[in-house]
Amino acid sequence: MNILLKILAYSLVIVAIVSCRGDELKRMPDTLPDINGKITSLTETGTTEKNSRLQLLVEAGKGVESAYPQASVKVDENTLIEDKDGKRIKAGQLKEGHEVEVWFDGAVMESMPVQATAVAIRVTLPTGKL
Repeated sequence: MNILLKILAYSLVIVAIVSCRGDELKRMPDTLPDINGKITSLTETGTTEKNSRLQLLVEAGKGVESAYPQASVKVDENTLIEDKDGKRIKAGQLKEGHEVEVWFDGAVMESMPVQATAVAIRVTLPTGKL
């Protein structure tokens, strides 16, 4: 009986620890970006309490190595956005003309331009230009 109580107590402690874990921290992918280029068009598609939802058109520059020449990129509340120094920024701070690296989440619609949802965006302009 004493052993059963110990097992039950340990089980409850483990459940409590796991449930208090909270959200995992988002971080930039450790792979090459799917597109590296300039935001040439930006449309706000909605807002949430925490952030804006956007649709971006990103075009790779001439001579820039990128998996796609253009991409229509959906930015939502799950997209991690940082500047080149790793400082988090909000979607509403993105502007046309910003140089960005974008990583896609999930499937890519193979059209021209490709259509995807961004899991992460790094703005490569100097911090003072945001």
